[in-house]
Amino acid sequence: MDEKVLECPVRDEINDFCSCPKTDCENHGLCCVCIIAHKNRVDDPILKRFPHCLRDLVKEAMGE
Repeated sequence: MDEKVLECPVRDEINDFCSCPKTDCENHGLCCVCIIAHKNRVDDPILKRFPHCLRDLVKEAMGE
């Protein structure tokens, strides 16, 4: 992984607003890495293929 991503200058600020309950995840606060990790979960249900912070929007779009 790119050092610049791991040293994200706003990671602490993002973590303050991140709604994901998995605070021990190595991707917590690294939105771009989190999105890629979830997108690559091709065998999971569609909702799990989106980061926690976007799931309400997905549910809304799906009419749930």
